[in-house]
Amino acid sequence: MFGTTLLGFTINTVWSVFILVLWIAIAFWPASIAKRKGYSFLVFFVFSLFFWWITLFVTMFMKDKTTPTPAS
Repeated sequence: MFGTTLLGFTINTVWSVFILVLWIAIAFWPASIAKRKGYSFLVFFVFSLFFWWITLFVTMFMKDKTTPTPAS
C-alpha cells in the first residue's frame, strides 16, 4: 500500500517513463541516418521502434541517394 514515491509518482512509473523516453530517443538514431542518406525518416523511425538494431545495421549499409552518380 505504501510504495516509494518520487514527486508523487511511484518509482515504477518513473522508471517506465524513463525507459519509454530512452526507447524513442534510440529509435531516432537509425531514422536520422536514413534521412541523411535520402530515405524516409518516418518509415525508418517506425521500423526502428520495434527493431532498432536491425534498422541501424540496414541504414549503415544502405546506398546514399544524395550523392550524385557520375555520368557514363
